[in-house]
Amino acid sequence: MAKKRPAKSMLIVLAALVLVPLAANAQWSPDSSLNLGIGVGVGEQATAKLAETSDGGCYISWFDSRNGNYCMYLQRLNYLGEAQFVQNGLLISDHPQNTSLVDYDLTVDQDDNAVVVFTDVRNGTNDLDVFAYKIGPDGTFLWGADGVGLSEAVNSDFEPAPKVTATTAGNFVVGWMKSGATDIICFQKISADGQKLWGENGITISGITGERLSAPDLVPAENDSVIAFWKNSTGPFWAPTTHLFTQKFGPNGEAAWGASGVLIYDLGHMSAWTYPEIYPDGNGGAFYTWYDAPTLSEFNVWVEHVSAAGNLVFPLNGIQASTNSNDRLHMYPSLSYLPATDELYVFWVEENWNQNQYGLYGQKISPQGDRLWTDSGREFLGLGDAQISFVCSAPADTGIYVGYFESPTVINTAVKAFRIDPDGAMLWNPRVLSISDLGSKDDLLMVANTEGRAFLVWTDDRHGDFDVYAQNVNLDGTLGNPVSYVRESDPPSPDWFRLDAPYPNPFNPSTTLTFNLPQACPVSLRVFDVLGRNVATLLASPIPNGTMSAGTHSVLFDGSRLASGVYFARLTAGDQSVVRKLVLMR
Repeated sequence: MAKKRPAKSMLIVLAALVLVPLAANAQWSPDSSLNLGIGVGVGEQATAKLAETSDGGCYISWFDSRNGNYCMYLQRLNYLGEAQFVQNGLLISDHPQNTSLVDYDLTVDQDDNAVVVFTDVRNGTNDLDVFAYKIGPDGTFLWGADGVGLSEAVNSDFEPAPKVTATTAGNFVVGWMKSGATDIICFQKISADGQKLWGENGITISGITGERLSAPDLVPAENDSVIAFWKNSTGPFWAPTTHLFTQKFGPNGEAAWGASGVLIYDLGHMSAWTYPEIYPDGNGGAFYTWYDAPTLSEFNVWVEHVSAAGNLVFPLNGIQASTNSNDRLHMYPSLSYLPATDELYVFWVEENWNQNQYGLYGQKISPQGDRLWTDSGREFLGLGDAQISFVCSAPADTGIYVGYFESPTVINTAVKAFRIDPDGAMLWNPRVLSISDLGSKDDLLMVANTEGRAFLVWTDDRHGDFDVYAQNVNLDGTLGNPVSYVRESDPPSPDWFRLDAPYPNPFNPSTTLTFNLPQACPVSLRVFDVLGRNVATLLASPIPNGTMSAGTHSVLFDGSRLASGVYFARLTAGDQSVVRKLVLMR
């Protein structure tokens, strides 16, 4: 039987007696046999989360049992991979945890504050409650030492697996399941300063008698709104009949897509351990992906798109990524969207009917819902004996990273990645990011940073018990920091490729962007909003003679037609990129 994604509802964890210190001032490793240690030490480090920051770095959070209890820890990395908090992470909470862990979530706002939401039993051993913490880039606890409690103060409800998203106005919305007499879902909005905005206990959504609501998730939409979705199930837990619904909530929690939301899936063939995923479309709507299993020999991947107005762009139940049902199973999808082409990409694990052969396939879907890579999708890794799992993807520049685990044996797993162009051609073949000889691995996640580099995080047992490790991969497929990367605190050099801090910043309505090229090369300078949309193109190749000369150049950016907010200027010269944060304040 194939190794599946672990159920998010429970993860049993053990203790350890080994301490392996992190190297001081460690950076992204160029060596796939080393990797960057994030949480490494006594006990077990489990269930890592990853979120990128505007300065090219990232936050990583995890549960850590170094003190005997499963505590929440957080680390911030700069673009070089250097830890910004104390070695092995900043302790966020050491309140008592349940004997088994449930899922949780991490997000980052426009000011690079981290918000982590999780559950613990600080209010009683039979009362699993939801708490939210906001941590500043310098490690400051912005919502107090104990965070903000989102559950009712005293109840015996089981409230697992909260999800969180940051809105365009700097607020946060959290969603979670509440299981008691019935299974309902709750949503709460938290202001930037930690005030609960949707009442003391938030807003709830419940089904009719016999319906169980679960697995909520959220993404930001326009004007301080969010889009949520959830599962609605009937029948026995082990064999449910499941539908999927989605709803947009306005700034004050008002339902924008009708009282009941929008039904996106009603075939019912989804297991209790399947967790659909949601992604913002950048235009006030959302994309969704999931897989179902009408029979034990038929597993299908689906993709849906709902517009900002709440209309189904694709038909009810979505677009089937592959219609090849000849002894083929399609599972565990990951979605990526390229705004420049308005095209959607979905990648999944492909297995034979016996589930002893594994591959990796993908499909490109047009804005109208057409399958563009044949009805069977495109083969990236053909079926083979090595198990493929935890497929993840991330758009960057004009291509897409695809990461995954490859397990030649039960106890050995490699982390690998490749990158494709919009037509599906390999920009570089699969690279090994962490060798399989380091042992088994779990919970792979990936994001692309503002420079277009991919960061991946996972847990592995190279030292006996599970620890948290991370690795980067660059646009050209290399690991570690490129030779051209230097610390911003180092003295300037005319030989550096660099984009200086914009001046003035914040600005109104214009600012100057100055950059240096060590040699003549093609150049592009573009400005993006927080949703990744290209709002201004200041320079773009081809320019006269196809290149810009070596030396220092300045470009004026006029933001008079844009709304106040955070933007990002991205300079690309040849195969190098750098990003600067812009703040337009009127």
